[in-house]
Amino acid sequence: MTQHSRKRMAMNKAVKYGAIAGSIATWTISTAIAGSELELGLPIGTFYSIIGISLGLDGNTASYLGFGLHILTGTILGAAIGAIAIRLSIRSMLNLQKGTLIGIGGGVVVWLILFLPITVLLVHPAINNIVILSAIESNHVVFSVDINQSIRNIALSAIVFHLIWGAIFGFITSSLIRASYAQVSLWSRVLGRERRKEGTIK
Repeated sequence: MTQHSRKRMAMNKAVKYGAIAGSIATWTISTAIAGSELELGLPIGTFYSIIGISLGLDGNTASYLGFGLHILTGTILGAAIGAIAIRLSIRSMLNLQKGTLIGIGGGVVVWLILFLPITVLLVHPAINNIVILSAIESNHVVFSVDINQSIRNIALSAIVFHLIWGAIFGFITSSLIRASYAQVSLWSRVLGRERRKEGTIK
């Protein structure tokens, strides 16, 4: 196998493992988000409803779409970060501690370049629609001040969620890469012994 083939195989595995880790980490964070909503006195699914309403939907459709986009985005980001991490330093990803730290760094970057811009450019401009639809669905008076406060709380607590997401992502990705690397090394040794035996027989 050529050097180019090895690099390509490592990149493909990094994308696959990153996507798996990103998906698992995002599902885990979704549970934490639901717990935070309960703690803040908000209905479960409020965060995802806000995403859906910002995109022009309402009702359960907004919540389901928001949740689906969250899982999909986490999976795609996991694949991308996994590929970048392997390209920059495969040795670091073979170390669980360094892999976890790389994941945490990736989580911070995602918060800065994706979450905050979406909150500012997409969610805030749709605040009036969010207030109206939230009031209709809850059958209670909802003030824009309360929604704004909730969005601020979510935005600030999101940095913690992204740190946790990054740690889970980095740990799982590093673990999968280590396991794959160990398996390849084992098979290489076995095949090497077989070739040496065949050479001796000849």
